[in-house]
Amino acid sequence: MKKAKASRVPILGDAFEVNLPKLMRMAKAGGESRLVLDNGDVRTVAVLAETRLAVFLGGRAWIAEIVAVQCLQGRVRPLLQCPRAHEGNFQSLYYRNGELACRHCHRLRYISNLAPTQQERRRIAYFKLLQSMTSRQDKQMPVRPHRIWRKSFYKKLTRLNSLSSGYYRDLLTAMRGEPRP
Repeated sequence: MKKAKASRVPILGDAFEVNLPKLMRMAKAGGESRLVLDNGDVRTVAVLAETRLAVFLGGRAWIAEIVAVQCLQGRVRPLLQCPRAHEGNFQSLYYRNGELACRHCHRLRYISNLAPTQQERRRIAYFKLLQSMTSRQDKQMPVRPHRIWRKSFYKKLTRLNSLSSGYYRDLLTAMRGEPRP
């Protein structure tokens, strides 16, 4: 069984994420290499070149090298090299405590890894999937958007159904005061 970590363990949601595939899609759609990043709290500028990414965070320019990694069928996948210069290439780098680095250097964790029980992980997965499927906040049940295939949407609905039944079963068990299995 996983043990809960202390609440002081940093999670990915607490850091500003610089995601290379998202930046490349934005640059391709806009036709410009200078991009504005905004996550609600932090607004910054990123400049994307062939082999480098420059991000202006915390009053400083951070430069990360873009490495081309060979994949199957002769394809090339661009990844970011951590500015701390350790081994490993990543899709995302995170800005936290005045430093841009990978999630391993910052010791960032996923919130589901910190959940002490299966019920808590199920609850996190349920609300995350529900949030990703609903297009507007006032909607309770997800409606299939035009951009998603029916089969993919129905698979997500099936997953949501199984998560919700488990989630509500856990709630009933807790309300009755029965011991958890």
